[in-house]
Amino acid sequence: MLARLIYTSAIAMPIGPADITALLRKARLRNALSGLSGLLTFDSRFFLQAIEGSPRAINDLYSGIVNDPRHRQVTLLKYGRIGTRMFPDWQMGFLSASAEHRALYSKVMPGGEFDPFAIDGDQAETLMADLAAAGARNDESVSA
Repeated sequence: MLARLIYTSAIAMPIGPADITALLRKARLRNALSGLSGLLTFDSRFFLQAIEGSPRAINDLYSGIVNDPRHRQVTLLKYGRIGTRMFPDWQMGFLSASAEHRALYSKVMPGGEFDPFAIDGDQAETLMADLAAAGARNDESVSA
């Protein structure tokens, strides 16, 4: 059985491109070992992340996120069974939440500003699919 979890959080401390690169390297290794895939987007204030895989692996990872001091206000937006993965080839795709994607945000977020606390789980899932199609990457490039 596969599941998908989507959460958002606010950052608790400043995070720059080097921090994101290190976070992605660690997440990709851990996710490969755990059979997880997903997508992370970040705008220097908020994380929005989708994680896919076995419910047990997702729950273990999410528990760690909830207790991670880099996150505040960790909020579960959606969790449930899925038939297929949205990000099957990505241990952790990434796309910075930049102004160039404002048109995608405006589909679900008031004023087109990246604020994942302003949306529900279905809107978050739609946005993640749109971001993946817009050029999220699963490589080492990071421009936060």
